[in-house]
Amino acid sequence: MPSIRFAKVESVGNHFVLVEAFEAVTSDWTELARLAGLHRFGIGSDGLLVISPSSVGDFRFRMFNPDGTEDMCGNGLRCAGLYVSERRLTSKREIVFETKDGLRETIINSHDHGKGLVWASMGKPSLRASDIPASGGLEELIDYPLVVGQETFELTCVAVGTPHAVIRAEVEDFWREVPKVSREIGSHPLFPEGLNVTWYSPGESGEIRARTWERGVGPTLGCGTGACAALVTAHIHGLSGRSACVRFPGGDLSVEWRDDGDIWSAGLASIVFDGIVEIA
Repeated sequence: MPSIRFAKVESVGNHFVLVEAFEAVTSDWTELARLAGLHRFGIGSDGLLVISPSSVGDFRFRMFNPDGTEDMCGNGLRCAGLYVSERRLTSKREIVFETKDGLRETIINSHDHGKGLVWASMGKPSLRASDIPASGGLEELIDYPLVVGQETFELTCVAVGTPHAVIRAEVEDFWREVPKVSREIGSHPLFPEGLNVTWYSPGESGEIRARTWERGVGPTLGCGTGACAALVTAHIHGLSGRSACVRFPGGDLSVEWRDDGDIWSAGLASIVFDGIVEIA
């Protein structure tokens, strides 16, 4: 039975199986993503990261959710940047990845013994409904009242490589609401392709608390694109400046929405262990 080498990597508790595809033994990444995502019965992860050659960047980066769908991932991108630096696949500090959302850059601030602080560019966030996408001929969704069951939630939808519905949560309701209705919001008919759901609560000292339910995954301990979407939403509502520390259960991310329109996130990433998995 063929086997493939992998590395388990993580950032703020968002954990992944990463494989190199320079000489791939499989092209069925969706099936490997399902295998890698099996908690208790498999390796267990929030997604599969695949690094391969690129003709337009230093490397190509792909991320597959445990349900086999391909998506974009900020934390995964930063893990990939750390990995190629730690494994000496490049000597560059600034690394350009070809992604499904275009070229994205990671900057390695520091790294040693499998851990490092990495910045990642997530491009320019969009509030256009067509980038979510959302049905109904809307131009954008800011404070859009969505009825789910007996409750109405005000959503602001932001696309940051992947779409998010962002909802302000009161502190006492913050954890209760995430598992209760996120799946229903994320799969609502208004969003034909589904979307991620990020809950946020701005703090008095400028930080933002956040929690994300990811489409194709479920609740995660941290989300890089969710952090960016939370900052954008807080800023356009006058609740934050253009930079903030976004605190997830798995750790903190620094987010900057820069003057050129690009949004960046920074946080710790680590290579947890290496392994070999048999594939059919």
